[in-house]
Amino acid sequence: MSNSSDSKPGNRILTIPVRDRGAFEAACADATDSDAVRVAVVHITGEADDGEGYLESGEPGMPAVLAAVQAPVVASLSGRIDDRALELALAADVRVCDAGTTFALTQPGRGELPSDGGTQRLPRIVGPALAADMLLTGRRVTAPEALAAGLVTEMLPDDEAAARAVEIAAEISARGLAAGRFSKEAVLKGADMPLDQSLRLEADLAILLHSDPERTEGIDAFKERREPDFRGKPGYRRDDPGR
Repeated sequence: MSNSSDSKPGNRILTIPVRDRGAFEAACADATDSDAVRVAVVHITGEADDGEGYLESGEPGMPAVLAAVQAPVVASLSGRIDDRALELALAADVRVCDAGTTFALTQPGRGELPSDGGTQRLPRIVGPALAADMLLTGRRVTAPEALAAGLVTEMLPDDEAAARAVEIAAEISARGLAAGRFSKEAVLKGADMPLDQSLRLEADLAILLHSDPERTEGIDAFKERREPDFRGKPGYRRDDPGR
């Protein structure tokens, strides 16, 4: 996997590699700093049940780097998504998986504790009961269970999750850049705020978006009953998402 945008001209999708730490960090920086990037995709593949394949679990600190990316991040998951591989997946915004994918946090069984967000992001996504079950018992969650719990939003036939993640990224890339980044900020940052504060955050971001030319294009397209054409460079870009 490369750290460059998808090969299709104007696609504005960035693939973030996970095997090489340097390339991973460079791609994550691009996904925040470059206005050409509207969405990022990461493919996380765990070890197969028969021991074949490879484990793209990453290195310590990589989930925090991915979580700090300002562009929306779509992750495809396959194989055994365990420990740091799961922690990396939890740092994405949208997750889809193959039907044979499983999920587990095995560190407590070895007398260790997840240290890259597993004890904090997992309960925020699936709820404290299931998170505690996985942590305390080492329970392995199947793809259907993950779908029901909200850990993933879609379950695909085996070997189709990666392609589906790119499709979702293409849908996101066709939308406004600032609107996508602000939506991500409102959801993630607002989740840790009291409701009154999160509503103020939402209102503040909506006001800031008024200066974005893409907002005008979106309104014009709605009035003219056509699809918006977001080609221009956004006029407003928020440099500190506060994540």
